[in-house]
This record gives sequence, structure tokens and C-alpha cells, in this order.
Amino acid sequence: MKKFLKLLTKKENVAALVFLIVSYALVAVFSRYTPYLSALEGKSYDFMMSVVRGPEPTPKDIVIVGIDDSSLQQFADNFGWQFPWPRAVYAELIRLLNEAGARSVTFDMIFDLPSTPENDTALTGIIQASKIPVILGATQGIVEDARFTQMTEILPVQQLIDAGSKVGYATLNPGVDSVLRKARLSVNGEPGLALQTFLQSGRQLDLAKIPVDFEGNDPRILVHYVGRGRSISTVSFYQALDYQNSLPKGTFAGKAVFVGRSLKVQDISGGKSEADAFATPFDPGMPGVEIHANILWTLLSGKYTSESSPLETWLIILFPAFLITGVVVGAKSFRLKIIVALSVIFGWAIVASLIFIYLHHWVYTIQPLFMTLSVFGLNTLYQYRASEKERAVVRRALKGYVSSQVMDEVLKNHDQLQLGGAQVVATVLFSDIAGFSKISEKITPKELSTMLNDYFTKMGDQIMKRDGMINKYIGDAIMALWGVPLPNPNHALLGCQSALAMKRIVDGMAPMKARIGLNTGLVVAGNLGHIERMEYTVIGDAVNLASRLEGANKGFGTAIMISEFTAELVRDKLLLRQLDVIRVIGKQQPIRVFELIAEVGEPQAEQARPMVESFQEILDCYGQRDWGRACEVISKHLERFPEDSVAQTYLKRCKRFLETPPAPDWDGVYALESK
Repeated sequence: MKKFLKLLTKKENVAALVFLIVSYALVAVFSRYTPYLSALEGKSYDFMMSVVRGPEPTPKDIVIVGIDDSSLQQFADNFGWQFPWPRAVYAELIRLLNEAGARSVTFDMIFDLPSTPENDTALTGIIQASKIPVILGATQGIVEDARFTQMTEILPVQQLIDAGSKVGYATLNPGVDSVLRKARLSVNGEPGLALQTFLQSGRQLDLAKIPVDFEGNDPRILVHYVGRGRSISTVSFYQALDYQNSLPKGTFAGKAVFVGRSLKVQDISGGKSEADAFATPFDPGMPGVEIHANILWTLLSGKYTSESSPLETWLIILFPAFLITGVVVGAKSFRLKIIVALSVIFGWAIVASLIFIYLHHWVYTIQPLFMTLSVFGLNTLYQYRASEKERAVVRRALKGYVSSQVMDEVLKNHDQLQLGGAQVVATVLFSDIAGFSKISEKITPKELSTMLNDYFTKMGDQIMKRDGMINKYIGDAIMALWGVPLPNPNHALLGCQSALAMKRIVDGMAPMKARIGLNTGLVVAGNLGHIERMEYTVIGDAVNLASRLEGANKGFGTAIMISEFTAELVRDKLLLRQLDVIRVIGKQQPIRVFELIAEVGEPQAEQARPMVESFQEILDCYGQRDWGRACEVISKHLERFPEDSVAQTYLKRCKRFLETPPAPDWDGVYALESK
């Protein structure tokens, strides 16, 4: 419980919770009181409908008879008629559609004013005689006054209704951005054009089984558009009047026929000229009659698209926001945060698209995106500000006693830096120039300085290249660390690889030769020194042993000596030769030491392997105290490997033991006599 409370009260977690609440409130305010998010959400729906889902095949049971430019021109040229045309023309169309076997005819037109008696009689008579349903359009008119606004019903003239025509409301209500995505199936409880046409086909509509919302008491559905304008079969009005000669056979047979305008024409009631066209997800200007045909297609096909409920919407908004919050707070890598954030954003868009395509369900994408970006942005800004403060503190703490390379790494992972005395397992390297005093006697101070700077630069490059820290320079000596100030699971291997690289470089800098000692163990890492001038370093027996091993090379003529603790961690990847069991000055506990020769797989390792295997026989004889046999084995070994200084050392030691054997209780440990 305490751990949970501590986590809950952590400053960055509290800030993340605040940012989550603020972002949630912003989305709520923008969604509730501004049209912007709703408009963008509508655009995302348009994209899913028109691009992700795309156009569908042309419906086979709906045809549109369009009052278009061609028809206007034909009637003007042939009969001298200007729009609106005589109602006898529509009567003739109804007669012909009966003859052609149409299922129904629906007019997206409002015959609300009387015409000439002859024309009204002709239309009335044909409606009475029609074997197929005739649906006439109606709408709502708005009477505006300074004191009130009144809605009025604009219906077909009564004699047309009495003749047996059905009435369907042609009212269409675009959204706040003027795009028509949803359609009312009824107006004040009376069927719309598409619903009336659907009902006249003998079908019933169960609102409980389809996804609807309500505008007042009128149900609305998302229109399942087929595609752009004229995606539903459309013929010109004048062609329909001559269908036997102008159209393929069966054009109207068994089909619901819609009649309406497909361009700007004067309103049939004699009102002002207006465009009967609306923006849809597919088309910036689709004729109203085709929109009604698409509504009917939605009802006939049963391809309804449901929409997220308010509860579902808010849960959808919160889920990615919580996910992003967890990643931004928990992940240390900014790159990882960006990758996960983009993955969540694009992943949700893909999921929403798949849901839209396969489940016919519209889930919001813009509001979750807005929420996600808000949460990510606020948390990132907060962490950046906090990080900059911490970087400034770390720079002040480290300035003057670590290299710039280490400082940069510490600043990237400052939370892992522990100052003030932390116990860690690390690998320590000491390096010294053999015979430095003799070299310095033969050159001028300026030449010596140049030589040392060149040496330290080249050695330092190899150390830094392998994530090491140069802790200090002591005269001609170098002390380097791996595993501090930042943990590194490969510290022993990196230290050994650095030592081999350093040896290769020194071998090319004659007359210089280097001696290197490495040890791995528990150290105390932290600040030491005056409060005004501290130094970051490590202390402990492991550090002292590494220093002693560097000096122990002198007695064996080797270049790199490592302890058994380091050897245990790297023996599978490096070629080692056990040198001896020694007791260094200042320690009672003996330790096995090894010569580091090369990395496994390198040519040097394969060349040196026979020498290592041959030397093992020397150690076996030495351990059995068979000094005579040991001398013979060493002599044979030196015949094959005359440059092996370690074997030469053992030969001298064995000859001395032949003359003066060690005490009977001798434990085989060689005690170093100097540092």
C-alpha cells in the first residue's frame, strides 16, 4: 500500500493525472460548445465512407429520371416549353412507367399550387389509373417575422392526394458543416420520400432493429451512399418519355423510379431559383433526388451504419489517452515515446477503419486524436522542463571531474546516476608505461609532453569507444572504469577489449610498452574530496587489486594481466592463459591471475592457442612439484616458443626450487615482493 501511495504521489504521475483531466475537459468543452471537433469528426467519417470503404456497385432496383440540361433543351426546342413544364408531361411519364413495369414512381417535386384545369385533370386521372404507387413530394415552409418563426406544411394540391397519390417529405437537413450524412426518415411523424417509397413496396421498417438517432420525434439514419453523383442509374426525362427507342429494354421494369431535378432550375411553386443539390461524403454537390434514392437504397439493402454512443465515445477517448500517459511517464527514451504515440494514433485509425468496413460501425477518431496529442504534448513539455532542470543540476555536479563523453551519457540516463557512495560491481583498469623514467630521461620536457598527450588521446579513445570512463591520469598511468557511473552488464568484456586495443596501439608506438591490469569486483563509487572540490571515483579492495595486477606484469614479462573474477566473466569470448596463483602486497588471500591474449576468433588467438595449450603442461608439472620434469617440459616449450617470457620466468623459478625446494607446507602461491 505504501509503495502504491508513493507511486501515486510521485510528482510526474500527479502531473500526468492533471494533464489527463485537463485534456479530457478540453475535449468536452470543444465538443460541446464549438463546432470544430464535430466538423472534423464529420470529415473523418467522409474519408472512411469515400476512401476507406469506397464506391459500391450500382443498385439494380432504383432508377432516377433526371430533369437535366438535355431535357430542358429538348422541350424548349420541340415544344417551346420553359420550366416548369405542364403537368400533363408528368402524367405521361407516369403512364409510360406503368407500361414499362416500374415498381413505383416518386417525385422529388412539390405540386402545391393549382395548374391549368386540363393539366391538373390529366395528372389526377393518371394517378387514379396508375397500377403502381405514385409518391409526391412535400416539405416544410418557414415564415419568419420579427416577432416569431412559424413552420408551415407545403403539400401537394388536395385533388392529387384525393386521386390516390401518397405524400413523402422531401426535406433534407445537412449537418453543421453543410454536408448531408444523416437523413430524417420522417418529418413530424410523416414519412419522408424514401421511407414512403419503401413502405409502398409492401415492406415494413422495425426501428428497434436498426441504428437510429432522433431529431425531435423523427428517426435519423446515416445514409449508405453508393458513391459520387450518378452512381445510381440516371436517365434524362426526355429519354424516359421515349424509353422504347432511347433506353435499353427493361430499364424501368421492377424498379423504384425517382423523378427530380439534377441542376439549378426555378422552384415548381414559382418561387426563387435555387439549387437542389447538397454536399455528401462523396460529392460536393449531389442532386437532392439522388440523395433520396440513396436513402431508399440504405433501407432496401439493410446496410445501416451505427454510430458510437456517448458512453462508448468517452471510453474510446480515454483508452488511448491512458495508454499514451503510461508510455510517456514510464518510457525513458523519447524516441520510444514518439514511436508508441504514433503507433497508438495510426493504430487507432486503422482499427476504426476496420470496424467501419466490417462491422458498419462509426467510432470517432478525431476526438481521441485530439485527446492523445493533448496528453502527449502536455506531458512531454512538462518532462522536458523537468529534464532540463535535472540536466543543469547534473552538469554542475559533474563539471570538472568527468569527461564530456561520460557527462553526455549521464545526462541521457541521469536517473541511473547515484552520487555519494553507491556499492556496485565494476571493472577497473590500470595502465602504466613500462620504463617511463628511462624514456623521459632521453627526451626534452616538450617532447615528453607531446608524447604523453598523443598516448593519452589514443588510449582514451579506445576506452571511451567501449563505454569506459577515464577516472584519472596519474603521471604516465591511466585509471579507467566500466560499469560506473552508469550500469553496464558487459563491463568486464568491454574493459578487456579496451585493454587489447590499447596494447595494439602501444605496440606501434616504440619504444613505449604498456602494462595493464584489470579486476572486477565490488567497489564504492561516489564523490570524494573537499566539499568545494569533489572528485567522482571508486574505492575498495577491487580497485587496489587492479593496481597490483598492473605492476605484477613486470615479474612475468606480460602486457595484460586480469584477475580470476574478470576471467570468469569473459573466458568464453577471450583467449586467456592462466599465469599463476599469486598473493599481492597488502592482501592475504591468494588469487589466480591470467594473461589476456586475444579475442576468440581473431587470427592472433588461433596463432597463440598452441602456446597456451603447451603451457598448461608446465603448470601441471609445477603444481605436482616435479621440478626436474617441469624444467624439461619448459625447455621443450621454449624450443617451440622462444619468446614466451612467462615460460622463461617459470624455468628460472623451477631451477631455483631444484636447488632449494620450498617448505613442505608450501601452498603453491607465489608471493609478490613489490607493488
